[in-house]
Amino acid sequence: MQTPSALAAKLPQHQQSSGSTLPGIAHSKRSSKLTAPGFLFVFVTLFLALGAINGQNNLLFWLFGFSIAALIVSGIITGTALVNIKLAAHPLQISELGSTLKASYTLYNPSKLLPNFALEIIELDHPHAHSAPGVVLHLRPNAEATAHANLTPQTRGQLALNTIRVRTRFPFGLFTKSVDFQFHRQTLVLPKPMDTAQLDWNNQNTNAESETRSLNRRGSGLDYFALRQYQPGDPLRRIAWKQSARTDSLLVTEYPETASIQRTIELAEPTSQTPDELFELAISIAYTLIKEAPPNARISLSIPWDGTVIPPMTGRAHTDRCAKALAMLTRPITPTASNPTSARNQQPITIGYTRSADPYPSSIYAEDFISDTPQ
Repeated sequence: MQTPSALAAKLPQHQQSSGSTLPGIAHSKRSSKLTAPGFLFVFVTLFLALGAINGQNNLLFWLFGFSIAALIVSGIITGTALVNIKLAAHPLQISELGSTLKASYTLYNPSKLLPNFALEIIELDHPHAHSAPGVVLHLRPNAEATAHANLTPQTRGQLALNTIRVRTRFPFGLFTKSVDFQFHRQTLVLPKPMDTAQLDWNNQNTNAESETRSLNRRGSGLDYFALRQYQPGDPLRRIAWKQSARTDSLLVTEYPETASIQRTIELAEPTSQTPDELFELAISIAYTLIKEAPPNARISLSIPWDGTVIPPMTGRAHTDRCAKALAMLTRPITPTASNPTSARNQQPITIGYTRSADPYPSSIYAEDFISDTPQ
């Protein structure tokens, strides 16, 4: 589930600087504003100017000149070093709700003289309360630096990030200088997984016969099936040494193939009275059952009211397909009566919401897990 979902934008080849291996793009917008300490510093500077003019005091003139120099350094020199900076954003990875999504960037300073200090990288499309900005403490002239920002998605589904801001308050914190970059990136946020201790897979309703029986063909089970001649590549642990000694030829033991577990995860339709919390919790239960299924389990996902029916299969690609369907699932605008649609001779694990409101009995109810779900 770590497939990249977006590509970093780059400049055309003739616009790229030869000093960078990953130059990225130039900024689309720049801004500068005084910080709260900056306003106070300007007020004190004006006060010193009035005092120096009225009192003709050399010390006040010296302090006034020092304050003006500090404003020039903070406002002009730092901004000049930042204005030419370039950035490349790396592809976002698929993540789960509640986990940290790491966004990676490469900054390039094309200046031959001026370095950059104390750079912060912020995703403007992501709430600042749920993110930790990327930080580059020192970026030398004509050099690159990599930074990582930690984002915490608040909703499942498609996550789109478009605007990146690089800012600095160096050296005195009087001005905030920033440049914005436009990168259109998307990734998928999967449902939040539950604690595996809350869901005991082996205790869920199932057709026990289909899980324990052995197929009448060779495979990798544990019961005896037959003997055959040794072939190059057969594991040594399968050689039947006693039988081989009697026949003066190497014989290999074959075992029957064990039938795989087959489960159908079915999500009941929410009513207009179903709280969003229970709806999201039911999706998390379905996602956890699919994610934590045994390796040999053939899982199918059925959401009749959404028209989603994924046939039983095994493998990572199949698990990803089911997870994506749950991540993109939305509540029905107008709830309609729908009946469970389980496969023949198969008892599904039906996930409902509240016992009193469900139109048909369910194997699991989301309301039973509310108190156990970590906040």
